[in-house]
Amino acid sequence: GARSAAMGPPPAALPLLLAAAAAAAVSLPDAGPHVNYGWGEPIRLRHLSTASQHRLFSCFLRIGGDGRVDAAGSQSPQSLLEIRAVAVRTVAIKGVRSSRYLCMDEAGRLHGQLRYSTEDCSFEEEIRPDGYNVYKSKKYGISVSLSSAKQRQQFKGKDFLPLSHFLPMINTVPVESTDFGEYSDYSQDFETEVYSSPLETDSMDPFGITSKLSPVKSPSFQK
Repeated sequence: GARSAAMGPPPAALPLLLAAAAAAAVSLPDAGPHVNYGWGEPIRLRHLSTASQHRLFSCFLRIGGDGRVDAAGSQSPQSLLEIRAVAVRTVAIKGVRSSRYLCMDEAGRLHGQLRYSTEDCSFEEEIRPDGYNVYKSKKYGISVSLSSAKQRQQFKGKDFLPLSHFLPMINTVPVESTDFGEYSDYSQDFETEVYSSPLETDSMDPFGITSKLSPVKSPSFQK
């Protein structure tokens, strides 16, 4: 009745309202057509963690200010990445600190460049059943990997490439030591309050909006 109306929206609507507020907080002029795909966030701030085959060690993909792409042993400002959908199941990955896009050459070598190239810097994002993501170059069909050139040669043509399965993880680097710039409000307000799990695995739908509305967890699972 009037009392319930005065008390505002029911609790079930709050996650959607929070998601809408978050989307409004980080929507940028060049957000692109992907905001209509129902994934919630047009931009995700994540660290991409990968591990050796027997989990003997793990590391994070890092894009340096000089364009070098390598592995960091722990989360750092340089490993914080902006993952932006540019088409269905296709993303651009940009280092927040370096402002460089992750790109790949024909040999599968990774580098960071300041100017985004649709051909060299677009990656198909596949969410695997185990929760890990694989990012494959749209142009070359090679998976993003932190493996060495020798390993890439050894595994050429095979389905699996070492250090190519990534787990998107939310940021734990103290905000004071990370220059989030325009993302500072987002990182403080929403990373800590909206996310209850330390790991973000269903990365296409960070707020769980799609799973609330339909039994299909993510667009990536639709064949």
